Amino acid sequence: MRRGVLHLVLLIALVAGCAAPGTAPTDTATPTDTTAPTDTTAPTDTATPKTPTPQPVGVEYVVRTGSLPEEFQSVNVTLQVVFVERAEDAGPCWRETFSGPYKPTITPIAPPSGECHRSTPVTLDLTAVDDGRSLGRITAPGRFTAGHALVATNVTATYRNGTTVTGMRGAAGKRVNVVEGRPNGRHRVTVGVESYEDRNYDYWFVTESSERT
Repeated sequence: MRRGVLHLVLLIALVAGCAAPGTAPTDTATPTDTTAPTDTTAPTDTATPKTPTPQPVGVEYVVRTGSLPEEFQSVNVTLQVVFVERAEDAGPCWRETFSGPYKPTITPIAPPSGECHRSTPVTLDLTAVDDGRSLGRITAPGRFTAGHALVATNVTATYRNGTTVTGMRGAAGKRVNVVEGRPNGRHRVTVGVESYEDRNYDYWFVTESSERT
C-alpha cells in the first residue's frame, strides 16, 4: 500500500514538471540617454571696448603778398603745414628751416620723439596773388594737437629778363607762422621779399605779418 502511494506521488510530480510553462526571457531595460544637454546660453563678450578715434584737426591759411622788388617777374613760394604730435617736436619736425647758406646749423638737431604730419605742398606765384589766396582747409589726424607751423620749403624768383634770382636769404626754408596748441581756425599771413644793398645777400624772403581770424 505504501509503495503504491509513493508511485502515485512520483507520477504526479513528473506530470506537473512537464506541464510547467517555460521561463520567460529577461526584460532588457531601455538604455538611458547620457548625452549632455546643449548649452544655449549666449557667450559673454569679454573683448576690450575700442577707444574712439579722435576727430581730425585742421587749419586754413590765407596768403597775402607783401612787398616785392620791382625787378622781379615771378616769385614762386612752396608752402606746407607741419603738425606735431608732441610739443617738444616743434623744432625737429621742421628742422629743414634751419638749413641753408645763410643759417648754418652748428649743433645737429635731434630727430623728433613723436610723429610729424606734413600736408601736401602748395606752390603760389606771389605776383599773381591779389588780396589773398586760401590754401583751403588742411587737416591732420586727431592726435596731432600739440601745434603746427606754416613752412615755406622753397622760394624761387626770376627777373623780368627771365634769369634766375640768386642770393636770397630764407629761400631754402623758413617758418612763416608757428602756433602752439590744437590747430584750429583761419590764419592770415603776409609774405614778401625785401632787397638790400649793404649786406652779403641781395634779397630776403620775409613774413611781414600774421593774424588769426
